Amino acid sequence: MDTRTSPFVDYQRGSANPDEFLTENGDVQDKWKSVSRAFGQMGVSGIAARDDEARKLVRVSTANFQLPRKVGDQVRPWQLSIMPLIIDESEWKQVSAGLAQRVRVLERVLGDILGEQHLLREGILPSQLLFANPLYFRAFRDLPFRSCRLNLTATDLARDANGSWYVTGDRTRAPSGLGFALENRIITGQVLPRIFRDSNVIRLASFFSEYQGGLERLANGKTDHHGVGILTASENSYRFVEDAYLARYLGFTLVQGRDLAVRGNQVYLKTLGGLSRIHVLQRNISDHHCDPIELDANSTVGTAGLLGAVRTGAVTLTNSLGSILAQMPALLPYLPAACRYFFNEEMALPTLDTYWCGDASQRGYVLANLDQLLLRNAFSIAGTAPLDPLLLSKSEKEDLSNQILSEPERFVAQGRQDHSTTPVWSNGGLKPWKVALRTFQLQKDGAISVLPGGLARVAPDGETLGYSPQSGRLGQDCWVLTPTKELNPVTLLPSPNAKLKIRRTGSELPSRVAENFFWLGRHVERTEAIARLMRTLIQRLTSETFLDGQSDIPRLTASLAAVGQIEADDAIEEFKGSRHSLETTLIQSIYHQPQPYGVHASIEQMLEKAIATRDRLSPDAYQAITRIGDLLVRQGPDEIELSVLLDQMNELVSSLLTFAGLTAETLTRTLGWRLLQLGRRIERSFQTCEILAATLAYPVESEPPVLESVMRACDSIMTYRSRYMLQFEVAPTLDLLVFDRTNPRSLAFQFDDISELLDQLAHAADEGRRGLDQQIAESLKESIACSVPSQLTLVNDAGCRSNLWQMLQFFIENLPKLSDTISSRYLIHTNLERRITA
Repeated sequence: MDTRTSPFVDYQRGSANPDEFLTENGDVQDKWKSVSRAFGQMGVSGIAARDDEARKLVRVSTANFQLPRKVGDQVRPWQLSIMPLIIDESEWKQVSAGLAQRVRVLERVLGDILGEQHLLREGILPSQLLFANPLYFRAFRDLPFRSCRLNLTATDLARDANGSWYVTGDRTRAPSGLGFALENRIITGQVLPRIFRDSNVIRLASFFSEYQGGLERLANGKTDHHGVGILTASENSYRFVEDAYLARYLGFTLVQGRDLAVRGNQVYLKTLGGLSRIHVLQRNISDHHCDPIELDANSTVGTAGLLGAVRTGAVTLTNSLGSILAQMPALLPYLPAACRYFFNEEMALPTLDTYWCGDASQRGYVLANLDQLLLRNAFSIAGTAPLDPLLLSKSEKEDLSNQILSEPERFVAQGRQDHSTTPVWSNGGLKPWKVALRTFQLQKDGAISVLPGGLARVAPDGETLGYSPQSGRLGQDCWVLTPTKELNPVTLLPSPNAKLKIRRTGSELPSRVAENFFWLGRHVERTEAIARLMRTLIQRLTSETFLDGQSDIPRLTASLAAVGQIEADDAIEEFKGSRHSLETTLIQSIYHQPQPYGVHASIEQMLEKAIATRDRLSPDAYQAITRIGDLLVRQGPDEIELSVLLDQMNELVSSLLTFAGLTAETLTRTLGWRLLQLGRRIERSFQTCEILAATLAYPVESEPPVLESVMRACDSIMTYRSRYMLQFEVAPTLDLLVFDRTNPRSLAFQFDDISELLDQLAHAADEGRRGLDQQIAESLKESIACSVPSQLTLVNDAGCRSNLWQMLQFFIENLPKLSDTISSRYLIHTNLERRITA
């Protein structure tokens, strides 16, 4: 190893705390020796190259904690350090034993709290831990459960100054981070394949296989495609991305509360093909949000009647309702006593010093040692930093003390956390950063399995590691090294001898996902229409032949008002204004005064629908559409050239065409694709009608420039030129944009495709009757069949092409009706149970 290029040559222990790489004497720890040699052979340049590759893979994976709700919102992507956290197998066995013991203790404590309550009667737990807890509902008590209450738990660990692992907190409600731990392993394995293979790292697949199999067994073998669901909060949730990732990896259906319906105390998934029974839900929403009838009435992410289904045993929830109580920080000081009570043994893994202020003696210690402690909520775990009294002024500290005295049960205090350091690649070299580890435990059939490793988080200082899985600067893969190779590594892939039943159905598409596909298509097409129209107008304004008052400029401006990009009053004003004022209006409408129906709003809605369907889109298609949001994220300066805006419109159109091509080549022709296409066809028809009405209904003296601009905005200029060269007339223009069924941009093409898609949709959804949506589609087709281009060019005494105007208004009125009818027929699937008697 060339020490001059070795990445470890300048690495030093960062503090008095233990270092995962170096001993106290500065020697490389045994567990790191083989791995450090491999990195040393790679050299600084090699590690830098692989770090860049890892960053690219993370970007491609689109892993993030916070989702962009508005164009311009900042996302906090999950970032990965390629240097792993390394633990040897002998140490990990001791840690695993302590974690398994902790799960058993939490299981017994939770069962007692929600059952016979011996701990409360014996005074081991204060009753106020339960009855002063705003997250405790009496409905949690005595609910049936299968196998255990805590199916999946997580434990946050750190090393103390003596090098021993200790617990900083538990996660028992719906632990997050498991998907990111898996993604860290996959990306690290791709970037460092040889080092990973040669290091004898214990694989994660066996844990996920048990996880998958455990959920299936809870369903008693009743696992059709939708027998097991992963219940997530919403697209706004920080963990939606992770839930979608795990659902795809494990092969289960990702559902939201509004996807479910309770009928006769049984839980069903609402799909386009009807109601599909759900037997097991991996619950990743808060306990009190699960049922707005019996729990939190303000919940928008739960399902009405879910508790009734749980009581009858018709559905199993993991983790069981009430499990949030086992993770309250105020419980931590009492776990050692509970362990002795139930098992007559001491906790193998110590817990961070924690004091509940509801206890008089503990409160006295907290008030006397306030500067040495951090304050947290006693009953819930928030993603915000704890309160540090050292950062408070004297008066603020007095206010805090008064709050503790007036409402002591609300507060817990904890000691300041110690953290070991570990090598992290940063700014071209290895630095000692503080590290925390989140482990994951699976409980089933009386046995507890611990994920070999977990989710490691690192930061230059330890302050940000003490709260929430989003905290920390970088993530790390955790390698548990074994001295022997795994001869038969477990895989989630089916056996090569397994026989699968061939499936080609698409009717199982959840109604919510179907609705999101439909509106994704509409917003994609709306965005493209506005971008093309904006691009055409800018091209005319920046052309060498621009003349003030040119006939197509007012009409294109009116079109932008018609589609919602600028205000109608602005359009009228600009008919009389100068070129400069029009440029200002266009720039303002993009950068400074986004319109509610303009391109900004369309992109925001498009991103939201893409996020909601991300588990159904190919990774490439999802990447293409999320990149679109980056095009307009920065507010423009007060003075900006139209050429910059033109470049953005060109890039926006190109990105949308990329998405269209990817969805055409990757989505199977089932209900999701049909609804996406329906959305696109309906919106394209509507936008084309608005543009034609604003530009051609009332002729102008010099019409060829208007006709050419319309052809550009409707993406048909090349076809027109190939047929008619540079001679622009109204009849050929209308023929190409309205009647020509071979032109994928014409109204006739859209209506034909809409009619065919609706027929396919009705057949796939087993709808035998001919619906109102199909009737409306037929009336649109007939309206075109009964007209000819020459009739539409006729101008009446009022200077209006009345036949064209009336036809376009008929389309503009009926296309929204068609959209609403499709929604009511397919996308609001309730299938209510009707009874005459009770």
